[in-house]
Amino acid sequence: MDAAPSAVNRRGRLTPARERELLQAALDLVAEVGYERFTMAELAKRTQSSTATLYRQWESKPKMVITALKIRNEEQGATLDFDTGSLRGDLLRLVAGVFGEPSSSKPMMSIWHAVGSDKELTRLLREILVVPGLRTLHRILQRGVERGEVTNIAAVELADRVLFGPLMIQELISDEEPSRALTESVIDHVLLPALTAPVGAADASS
Repeated sequence: MDAAPSAVNRRGRLTPARERELLQAALDLVAEVGYERFTMAELAKRTQSSTATLYRQWESKPKMVITALKIRNEEQGATLDFDTGSLRGDLLRLVAGVFGEPSSSKPMMSIWHAVGSDKELTRLLREILVVPGLRTLHRILQRGVERGEVTNIAAVELADRVLFGPLMIQELISDEEPSRALTESVIDHVLLPALTAPVGAADASS
């Protein structure tokens, strides 16, 4: 992991436009070289900025990259504050909010590969993207219960693993990035049938 400079430049803060430019450049660099080979020094060189500026604004490489992902998802309209009116629609929006749209998932996959070897990255990923996503999933499922769409309460406890797990290991299994088709398949053929199974169906079939 990059070490922060001992002396940080204290010049004025970045403009919103420049901040967005640097965040996008960070994602572009991650997509190009992978998270582990990404360095703040290389980003500063490519964006004609200084490492002091980058560290002053974002404190560390993991925080900058995860913040960039969060902002990108929000700019794509994939926020975590929504209600589509249906359980299926909410689950699809949630995946986009946490992972981003499939067309821009390459940086996300590179970051997942680095989780486990970078404790700060893991902490920030959980704090900035995963925990808010889990809170949103809880609200989605609660709305589903209230609308009568969720009937199998036992399946609710495993919904996060069922929804996020296949997307996180897709590239490991098939060397392919997660797609909307995979997301829809997991939701339509695995998660929704589990959540909407009639109460007592499992007992009746045993």
